[in-house]
Amino acid sequence: MKPNSPLRLLALAALAGVLTTAVVAEPKACGTVYSKRNGLSLYAAPNSQAAVAGTVGFAETLKIAEVNPSGKWLKVTAPGGSGWVFAGFTAEEKPKAEKTAGIGTVDASESTTAAAARPISAEAQGYAERHNLADAGKDVDWVEDVAHKVSPQIVTAYMKENKKGEYQE
Repeated sequence: MKPNSPLRLLALAALAGVLTTAVVAEPKACGTVYSKRNGLSLYAAPNSQAAVAGTVGFAETLKIAEVNPSGKWLKVTAPGGSGWVFAGFTAEEKPKAEKTAGIGTVDASESTTAAAARPISAEAQGYAERHNLADAGKDVDWVEDVAHKVSPQIVTAYMKENKKGEYQE
């Protein structure tokens, strides 16, 4: 498969869809969750096609007023207003902002996506070569080269067309 093939770009978009479909485990009315996105939309109805009633910031506290029957949408109140949010964009524990500076010494147990995206070290490259995984460095280089080509609009179009994430219903 060519590094810049449409199939690879689609696979990357699909991966983005999978990463955004995690749902809060059994959210309950009167509970609290936190937003995992900055600018998270609060919809007037439990549907991504509904009017946007407001937005909330990253790690903002959301009080659950209601859970739709599927459990995929939560009616919440926040300092910025109230409305429905896709449960996959919330977390039970307050998320921390990712560190982007000094990621060379991040403990694996504290790794973030920013840390995980760093280049492969010489030691890791040597390990990969000893275990016939010599293309690992090329794979990381490919991801870095094409990641900017998958725009938010491409991901949104893919998610809508395939009914993923907040576009499931």
